[in-house]
Amino acid sequence: MEEGKKLSQNDLIEFKVEKNEARALIKHYSCQYKGQEHYDQLGASCAMLANATVNTIIGSAQYLNGSFLMPDEIQVERVADWFISNKAYECEHYTITFYLAHYIKRKTNALYRAINKGGYSTTLTILGNKAARKEFEKQIQIRKIEGVKSIRC
Repeated sequence: MEEGKKLSQNDLIEFKVEKNEARALIKHYSCQYKGQEHYDQLGASCAMLANATVNTIIGSAQYLNGSFLMPDEIQVERVADWFISNKAYECEHYTITFYLAHYIKRKTNALYRAINKGGYSTTLTILGNKAARKEFEKQIQIRKIEGVKSIRC
């Protein structure tokens, strides 16, 4: 199977939206996710690739030079469109959108829990890039001041 196109810095720019818009879309689509039913429709390998795509968006990669998005800034519809057009998997658009929203919601809620407990974690790629680390810490502070709450259905 062909790997497909890698994410680029331009893709990350396309995926970024305001937190309120991203949270609303994540909530809207993740609430429609039906767990095992949708997971089975996607298949394990497609779901794992979707997870890896989101993890690359929020955790960067060596080839992205520290570019990343916070999970609550991701426009899930654009990620689903990108995934379908750039990966070698056949899946229903709505199914991958629901799955991605569910996974992004889990990542967002984990981040919010960590912030509210006074800690957080990130990838070595972000920690190893001075500018990315500084931006990540700035974004954490913004969310700490906002007093973030979990996304619920």
